[in-house]
Amino acid sequence: MYLINYKLRFLLPIVLLTSCIKSYEPSISTVDVNKLVVSGVVTDRDGNQTVTVSMTSAVKKPAEKPVTGCTVTISDSLGHTFPMTDAGAGNYKGWINPIYLIPGSSFKLEVLTPDGSKIVSDFDRIKACPEVDSVYYIRKDVPTTDPAKPLHGIQFYVDLNGNNDESRFYRWEGFETWEYHSDYPIEWYFNGKLHHISPPDFSKSVCWLTLLVRNIYTLSTMTLGENKYKLFPLNFVDNRTARLVYKYSLLVNQYSLSEAAYNYWKLLSINSTDAGGLYERQPLAAKGNLHNLTHPDQVVLGFFGASSVKSKRIFVSKVPDLELEYSSPCAITGLSPYGFKDYSPMDYPIYLVGDHNGWQPAVLGKSCVDCLSLFGTNVKPDFWPY
Repeated sequence: MYLINYKLRFLLPIVLLTSCIKSYEPSISTVDVNKLVVSGVVTDRDGNQTVTVSMTSAVKKPAEKPVTGCTVTISDSLGHTFPMTDAGAGNYKGWINPIYLIPGSSFKLEVLTPDGSKIVSDFDRIKACPEVDSVYYIRKDVPTTDPAKPLHGIQFYVDLNGNNDESRFYRWEGFETWEYHSDYPIEWYFNGKLHHISPPDFSKSVCWLTLLVRNIYTLSTMTLGENKYKLFPLNFVDNRTARLVYKYSLLVNQYSLSEAAYNYWKLLSINSTDAGGLYERQPLAAKGNLHNLTHPDQVVLGFFGASSVKSKRIFVSKVPDLELEYSSPCAITGLSPYGFKDYSPMDYPIYLVGDHNGWQPAVLGKSCVDCLSLFGTNVKPDFWPY
C-alpha cells in the first residue's frame, strides 16, 4: 500500500501538468512556406554590393533554399544600371562606383527569377550617417529565474552624436570575434599506428571565431530634441563562455536608414525579441518594399535598402571585477579496456595524453587538441592587436 501511495503522489503532479499543457502548432499553409525572400542593401562602404535570393522553408524542416539563375540588376534614380553576377548559393554580387554612392542618391532592385517572375523594389535613398561616437561596456549583472544567482557579464553600449543634416533613423549590427585556445598540443595519437610528435604540434592551439550578433538594434531620434543618444544597449556577454577568457572584440556597424527601412527593421526586431516568449505575441508580418509584378498576389519577403555605414571596433580583455566561470569543452576519457582494438578507423586519429616521457591510457577529445574543431580559424585576423 505504501508503494501504491508513493506512486500516486509521484504521478499525480505529472498528470495534472500534462493535462494543462497543450502543444501549439502554428497553422502555416503551403503558400506561406514557398515564398520568395530577397534582401540586400547598397552601402557606401567600398562599392561592393551583395543581394541574396532564397525561398522560405517549412517550420518543421528549416533549411536554406537559395535561388540561383536569377538576373539581378541594381539601378539608381539617374538611370544608371549595375548588373549583379550570380556567385552561387543565392548570392548575387556586383560593384558600384563610389561616385554614385553619396547621400541623396536613391537605388532600387530588379530580380528576374528562372520561372519568369519579375520582382522590383521601391527606391530607397541613402541618408548621411554620422561617425560612431563611441562603443563601450559596463560591468553588469542580469537577473535570472533564481534571484540569488544573477548572470554576471558585460553590457555593450553605443553612443550616437548626429546633427540635423544626418539621418534620424538608425540600425546597428554587431560582429563579435574572440580568441580561444585548445588545452593540449598534438603530441601522441593513434591512427592504426602509434605516433609521437616531437616537438609537440601547437599549430591548432590558438584560434579565432567571428559571429554575427543575432539581435536587431534600431533607433529613431525623430521625437528627440537632438539627433543624439547615450547608452543605447547592444549585446550582453556573460562570464560563462569562452569569449572573455583571452581577448574579445566587437565590431559595430552603424547604418543610416530611410523611414521605410527603419519601420521594416523595427518590426523585425519586435518579431524576433525574446521578451514575452514566442507564443505570447502574434507574429507580425514585416512588410518590405518588394513587389512581384508578374504575380501581384504573391507576397515577396525582405527589404532592399540603401545606407551610409560607419564602423568602430572595441577590444576587451581581463574585465575588472568579473570572475570567469568558463568550463572547457575538452573531454578526457580512459582508453578502452581492449585498447585500440575497440576503435574503428572512423574514430581516427585518437589523441592521447602524454609528454616526452611517454603516453598514458587516456583519450583526448578532438576539441582538446584541435581548436579548428570548434568552427574557428587558426589564421589570426588582420585587425587582431598581437
